Amino acid sequence: MHYLAVCAIYRNEGPYLREWIEFHRLVGVEKFFLYDNRSTDDHRDQLAPYVADGTVEVLPWPDEPGQITAYAHCLATHRDEARWIAFIDLDEFLFSPTLAPLPEILADYEQHPAVVANWAVYGSSGHRTPPAGLVIENYLWRLPDHRRRNLVLKSIVDPRRTLHSAGVNPHAFIYEGGFAVNELHHPVDRKPLGETDEVSFARLRINHYYIKSQEQWEAKRAAAMANSGRSRQQPPEQAERYSVRDETITAYAPAVRDALAAVPSY
Repeated sequence: MHYLAVCAIYRNEGPYLREWIEFHRLVGVEKFFLYDNRSTDDHRDQLAPYVADGTVEVLPWPDEPGQITAYAHCLATHRDEARWIAFIDLDEFLFSPTLAPLPEILADYEQHPAVVANWAVYGSSGHRTPPAGLVIENYLWRLPDHRRRNLVLKSIVDPRRTLHSAGVNPHAFIYEGGFAVNELHHPVDRKPLGETDEVSFARLRINHYYIKSQEQWEAKRAAAMANSGRSRQQPPEQAERYSVRDETITAYAPAVRDALAAVPSY
């Protein structure tokens, strides 16, 4: 059994798949259950080395919207294959700001059915078009801790104690016997279940590269959301709100580059 796996649904994320996988391998993820939601780019070529070595399993998932049904399939199919499964997106990077491996951190929460991590939401960092290089180095300005969007959580669940998603909310789940907790062991037991009462990400955090470049944000805004099928209507927040320069995650950048350079060609 794997200690930590990740489940994600994606569409046309070819340019970012390898960085995302190599980063999460560095922080302790052993297995990836990926659901391809009608991609038309080179995602298969990008994933080929990881499929070949068993790190990644890819399942075509044409449901529209497909996120909640993909999560249900992952829970039903892989519940006995991992002690923890983190349900995150391709623009989200889960790690500990202490730089400790995730399995070391998660060992402190095994009495709970799930532990959640708050978002740290990043803006465009002034990029109008997609820059070359690593996402984790290109986008360095985030919202201050107190901003409400940082209350949003993502879940790392014990799949054998997890029943299903909380409605159409891809952030939260319903559990058998108890509630998820945040990193402070405070229960997440009040609605909206997709948010915490407080922002706390000293031990566990999701860097959410929500906008990336302005060009990418406009394309993302026009696309349907994976959980509901609706378009994103809200405009990007003003650049001045992304006032915290936070480079914590860049400590992993040299190792990510080395790992990417070692990926075999297929």
